[in-house]
Amino acid sequence: MPPLFGVWFAAYVGAFAFWSESDLAFVLAMIALSAGVGAFVGWSARRYDAFPMPGRGTPPPEIRREYRAYAIGAVGIAVLVAGVMWLAGVPAASGAAFALVTVGLWLFQARYERAAAVVRERLP
Repeated sequence: MPPLFGVWFAAYVGAFAFWSESDLAFVLAMIALSAGVGAFVGWSARRYDAFPMPGRGTPPPEIRREYRAYAIGAVGIAVLVAGVMWLAGVPAASGAAFALVTVGLWLFQARYERAAAVVRERLP
């Protein structure tokens, strides 16, 4: 799944190429991308009958720590991608978004699974 999200974020960043060229194309791209992610979240919530929502409820400390690391990583990735866009343009930023989001989500999934295993062992 991380590469799919990497592609989505690359497309999101890539849509900014339309910003100054065609406001309509930019708006349509953003609507299409938003609809796509909305459909995925809806499908995922129905498929798994649950969807972890950071900031809601009281997750175990091990999971809360991973949510915090995810948030810090997401902000870091956004700053890096914005820097690449500023220095090298939209195509380079789109590539950076793909690489950083894909690797970041792989790391998050691995860390989350380790934390979940610790919680499962700790709880009766």
